[in-house]
Amino acid sequence: MKAFFSPSFATKLSIYVLSFTLIVFVCIMILFYNYSRKQITEDAIDHAHGLLRNTATQISGELQIVESTLEQSVWIVEKNLSTPDSLKDVLTAIVKNNSLIVGSGIAFIPGYYKEKGKYFMPYAFSINEGAEEIVNYLKLGGADYDYPCMDWYLIPKLLKKSYWSEPYYDTGGGNTIMSTYALPLRNPQGEVYAIFTANISLSRFTDMVNKLKPYQSSYTFLLSRNGSFLTHPDREKIMNETIFSVALGKNDVQEEEIGRNILNGVTGTAQFNNAEQDSYALYTAIPNCGWSVCTICPSQVILHNLDATSHRIIYIFLAGMLVLLPLIYQIIHRLVRPLRKFSESARSIATGRFDVALPEVHSKDEIKDLHDSLVYMQQSLSGYVSELRTTTASKERIESELSIAREIQMGMIPKIFPPYPEREDVDLHAILHPAKEVGGDLYDFFIDNDRLYFVIGDVSGKGVPASLFMAIARSLFRTLAQQATSPAEIMSKMNRSISENNEANMFVTLIIGILDLKTGSLRFCNAGHNPPIIIGADGNTTLLKAKIQLFVGVLEDMEYTDEEITLEKNTRLFLYTDGITEAENASKELYGEDRLLSTLAPLGTFDVRIIVDTVVRSVASHVQQAEASDDMTILLIHYEPKTIKP
Repeated sequence: MKAFFSPSFATKLSIYVLSFTLIVFVCIMILFYNYSRKQITEDAIDHAHGLLRNTATQISGELQIVESTLEQSVWIVEKNLSTPDSLKDVLTAIVKNNSLIVGSGIAFIPGYYKEKGKYFMPYAFSINEGAEEIVNYLKLGGADYDYPCMDWYLIPKLLKKSYWSEPYYDTGGGNTIMSTYALPLRNPQGEVYAIFTANISLSRFTDMVNKLKPYQSSYTFLLSRNGSFLTHPDREKIMNETIFSVALGKNDVQEEEIGRNILNGVTGTAQFNNAEQDSYALYTAIPNCGWSVCTICPSQVILHNLDATSHRIIYIFLAGMLVLLPLIYQIIHRLVRPLRKFSESARSIATGRFDVALPEVHSKDEIKDLHDSLVYMQQSLSGYVSELRTTTASKERIESELSIAREIQMGMIPKIFPPYPEREDVDLHAILHPAKEVGGDLYDFFIDNDRLYFVIGDVSGKGVPASLFMAIARSLFRTLAQQATSPAEIMSKMNRSISENNEANMFVTLIIGILDLKTGSLRFCNAGHNPPIIIGADGNTTLLKAKIQLFVGVLEDMEYTDEEITLEKNTRLFLYTDGITEAENASKELYGEDRLLSTLAPLGTFDVRIIVDTVVRSVASHVQQAEASDDMTILLIHYEPKTIKP
């Protein structure tokens, strides 16, 4: 009965720990702080977003006034088209009567008014002379102001719709940083004959944006649609840097992501590290022109009062912990004393002394359970270590044998490139990367009487069985190619030989080809293999569509047929196994034929070694850290008929 009521070690420790109510207080304090932090932050963000929306609405309203002014003036422009000199009065009135517009012009298509020359763009703009605002007039266009090449002219003309240009410094008209609203004017046939423009100065928005400071240390800036700073507290960045150049300079991925969201027209909030200071970025878009306004606010400013209060409470808590620390230390020291002895024994066991004596334990709690577990561990470890030594020795022997097998297998295939340096009519390069120590892919080639015999194949399965099957297939190809006159005949004889006594029901996909190096005639036979890729002399890449016949090793009496094409000079024949196109990344996405074709497309004129290495790197980049799922083999033949070197 006494043992039944004996408290466990965990119970003893829990009673002592739970006796200190300060721990409960700490938990409550953490929950309270997190809740308060969340609420204060959300309220601050809502407040800042409200100010941002108001500013964006105000800017958008002013831009809409500019748009409406031009749209409502189109009729009077069309009315005065027959007297181009009268357009001066129209433009002057627009600038004079609209404080938002610092300049307005009509850029006619070249040659519209033959009497005015090739370029004709009447332009009115305002300047300040003292307290008085004067409207001046210019005729723009010419070698020093080739307006048909400017984006505010080209884009609306091509799109046939209105457009707000990227901000620019207009040296021909307003002589200031401005943005242009461009409205295409079209004749009854729908053809654009002129671009009606209104320029606004960005200085108008500087004070408006700079005054937007939700908190003392916060600041706001305006971005163009490509991320350029239109306003910023650091004036050196205005029109000189973009949000992406700043992020790149600091190598800040978070800031770059914020920039992408801003330019996508998203309204949102992001937390990031700004100049070694945790901050919030709050942003929204101005829909008229694609600009965005963004406020940066340090989080410590938002949470200043909460942090100050929390610090005072933490100081009180730490003072209490200093008082409780000696007491807690004494309690824990007394409880863990047996554990210290077990720790010393465990260290001895870890060094291999499995017969070390364990301290005696008379209690009936978890300490007793730990003692019994260590005794059991001592008895079990000796057997485990012995079995581990045997298993390790066996594994090392297998790894050594597989390494030798790999060397033998790789020694069976050609691996010296270029293989025929004395010849100028053909060049080859190949690689074979087994997924395991040994694999089932194969390739081979040789030249006999100016004819290139080649083969590439993929044995079903992987590992040692596939490697043995590969060795048989490669040896049969070498032997039968000396006796047969066509790829189909070689394939048929290989099939009959392999199918005999094929109790493992293995098979191999093959492409066998014979290339006449004098004429470019290519005879080949495809037994269930991936279609080769033809890389033409002009760099175009296409799959070689051909009849795909049954795998080798399935039906003994299967008869194969040849197909024949003629290769043009400087044509490349790219052969590969499915380990290339079926290479998977961590998301189980295949590399695929389309990706292979797009990788080869720009490499048409490159050396065969560069092409093969580029494809291998492309596959590795796609797979990244994923484990190789299949052997990868490439054989690339470059047919370039020339006079054979003596």
